[in-house]
Amino acid sequence: MDSKYNQRNKGFHTRVNERIRLPRVLVIDSEGKSMGEVDTYKALEKAREEGLDLVEVSPNTNPPVCKIMDYSKYVYEQKKKTRKSKATKNKDLKEFRFSVVIEQGDIDTRVRRAKEFLQKGHPVKITVTRRGRQPREQMKEVFEKILTNFDGYSTIEPEPKIENNYITLTFKQDGKTENKQNSSKESKDVQPKG
Repeated sequence: MDSKYNQRNKGFHTRVNERIRLPRVLVIDSEGKSMGEVDTYKALEKAREEGLDLVEVSPNTNPPVCKIMDYSKYVYEQKKKTRKSKATKNKDLKEFRFSVVIEQGDIDTRVRRAKEFLQKGHPVKITVTRRGRQPREQMKEVFEKILTNFDGYSTIEPEPKIENNYITLTFKQDGKTENKQNSSKESKDVQPKG
């Protein structure tokens, strides 16, 4: 019975049933009530009577804590929690690309979409690219023009990243940074008065 769990749940390391080789464990029954410290073989018998598994949920305590439950359901819930925590921890970075010869309507549309993502809490990366013999000055002009639309947002990097054929800058929704790209109000706050 253990081998099917091991096959199905590779990368998920929890001792189950006969793999728990300690003489005594602290047991929580299927309703969540503590049974106290019990011989492992008795806890295993109880789990089998209920058609469930004995799962080691806290191996680092003395004695280890085991729970009578459906192991496959437990694995499913743990993987679901892991996926959910990754999703909430890392809000996806959204990138918007602009070329040197982009039309004003396209700029407006992409800027509007970028601001929508910023409102939802996603960081937004703005990239302006050039091709072939398009001048770098023109690329910088388009970049500066686009930056004026993001006055109310802070940047993550202190300066735009400039490579041969592109310029990038990442924005976030809130927070103050002492960059050239901050809103005009923030930059006034940063400069000394007098």
